[in-house]
Amino acid sequence: MRTDAACLNCFKRQAAATARLCCAEAAVRRRVTDEISRLVAELDPALSPPENAVMVYGRIAEVTGVRDPYAGLKKQSTDFALRLRDEVRQRIEQSPDPLQTAVRYCIAANIIDYGSSHAFDALETLRGCQSARLPIDDFDRFRRGVSRARVVFLADNCGELVFDGLLVEQLVRRGCDVTMAVRGGSILNDATMEDAVECGLDSLCRIVSSGVSCPGTPLASCSRELVEIFAGADLVISKGQGNFETLSETAAPVAFLLTVKCPVVARHITAMRGPAGEGITGAGEMILMQMGVE
Repeated sequence: MRTDAACLNCFKRQAAATARLCCAEAAVRRRVTDEISRLVAELDPALSPPENAVMVYGRIAEVTGVRDPYAGLKKQSTDFALRLRDEVRQRIEQSPDPLQTAVRYCIAANIIDYGSSHAFDALETLRGCQSARLPIDDFDRFRRGVSRARVVFLADNCGELVFDGLLVEQLVRRGCDVTMAVRGGSILNDATMEDAVECGLDSLCRIVSSGVSCPGTPLASCSRELVEIFAGADLVISKGQGNFETLSETAAPVAFLLTVKCPVVARHITAMRGPAGEGITGAGEMILMQMGVE
């Protein structure tokens, strides 16, 4: 997915919000907005939005001197999710279809996203996710694809990472060999190796780094280890918008699990799926879209 002109204003908005997290000095915040306003004119529209975001957040860090402005929010998200984990696990175990229930919680948790231009109530979304209509719901294909499969799970944000782990539990029970990939360094509230270990996911499956501090998975820039694991997977579970934006045109067997929080992403999904994607506007719609396998 290429960077749309609308993404440039979104980068500016994100820069202003990040600057407020970094410091209270108005002069520094103004410098951030000025720098990013100049930078967006130089971004390559042929790159995906997450790849351009690397440059945006790198420049913010240069100006403010703050390398991980979302550290506090990441901890809040993780603590929020961990408080709910036992209750959600019990609901999954007691449901008639634990795999489908775990998938829905996993998708709904993607609402925990500080790069989004919308504010959503995560707890409300989680409470309603089992009855929510998915405009694109390829769950039957997904179920067929996770029987004793080699699965690569591309993680996204902190907080939702806890609910990703509950889906991984279900996959492992079905005989899947699961490898989870996390970001190679801090950017936004995206999950890193440290975050995965904090949530105990290293006891469930193998954890690897993407090798890049990008809020997506641009394979051309990722570590050789991840690229090789990706190529050998029977199924790739791509979680969240950033991973979708970087992988939407890959020919690999990918299941995209996300909540759609952006009109540009919504239009791209509609272009990919035609009538099945109509009505998706970027207002937080939950989707499971399977590509590359029947």
